[in-house]
Order: sequence, then C-alpha cells, then structure tokens
Amino acid sequence: MKIRELMCSVVHSCGPQDSLAAAARPMWEHDCGMLPVVHADGRVVAAITDRDICMAGWTRGRALSELRVADAMSRDVVTCSPDEDVAAAAAKMAQRQVHRLPVVDAAGKLLGILSLNDLAIASANDPRLAKDALTALRGACRPRATVPARGAPPATKDAAETAAGA
Repeated sequence: MKIRELMCSVVHSCGPQDSLAAAARPMWEHDCGMLPVVHADGRVVAAITDRDICMAGWTRGRALSELRVADAMSRDVVTCSPDEDVAAAAAKMAQRQVHRLPVVDAAGKLLGILSLNDLAIASANDPRLAKDALTALRGACRPRATVPARGAPPATKDAAETAAGA
C-alpha cells in the first residue's frame, strides 16, 4: 500500500519565524502534536512538536510569544513521498522514533502527514497493515536512552546510569 492512500492531506504548518505561541495554537485547535515547519516557498525545512514547544518555554523561562519556532524546531526532519510504500515509512518512523512523517513532493513541498494514528486506524480495516503499525509503534515506544539523541553519538551504559542517578 502507498502512503498517498493513508496520509492526511489537510495539514497545518508554521514558519521558522513564527512565535511558539502561534505554532501551539493550531496544535491545540486541530488536535495535532507536530507541525511541519515550511520555508516561504512551501518546502519542509524542519518539524516542531508540542513537546519541543513546552520544553523550549520551560528551559528558557520565557513566554512562548517571545520565542520563535526556529529556537525549538528539529532541523533533522525525516519525510516520505506519497508514492513510498507504507512499510518503508513505518520503518522510518520506528528508526527515528517519530509518530508523524511529513509527506512531500520531489521538490520537498508539503503534501500531507502520515501519522502513527493513520497506520493504527487503517490496520483495523486492513490486517496487512498491522505489522507496519506495530513496527512504527514499537520503535516510537523504545526508550530514548537506547538511541542516540539528534546528531549525538549513542550514550554509554555508564552515562545513562549516571544521568538516572544509579
């Protein structure tokens, strides 16, 4: 099955210069936990999650209206194509521990979103998708200590134990 058959084509996005408050509003209003961050030409350049927004406000001790999306967004965004196989997208989601993938065209312009929810709901009607949904879910639920942080080398067991207070 192809991603275009499952993806949601109604997508909300934001720009890097938008305030975190402006990015949080559509997340609340449309019950979505991630927004693709798009350049003025429509290309996806990053992603921002509700957790990114929350942690940016907390760690900086400033109001969300004072902070920009560029201050908290993940530039290391993983995307997929509408013609990509769902199994490949589920594997990307699992590997990168993400719940959502922006769907982009060949120029990188935003077409839609494929979410873990889309996979789970579709698997109820098509049991062949259950394996893909489980792959994505299993990866997304894997403890962060077992995968490297964005752009960082894997943590050693001793470092993880020290951080946990063991």
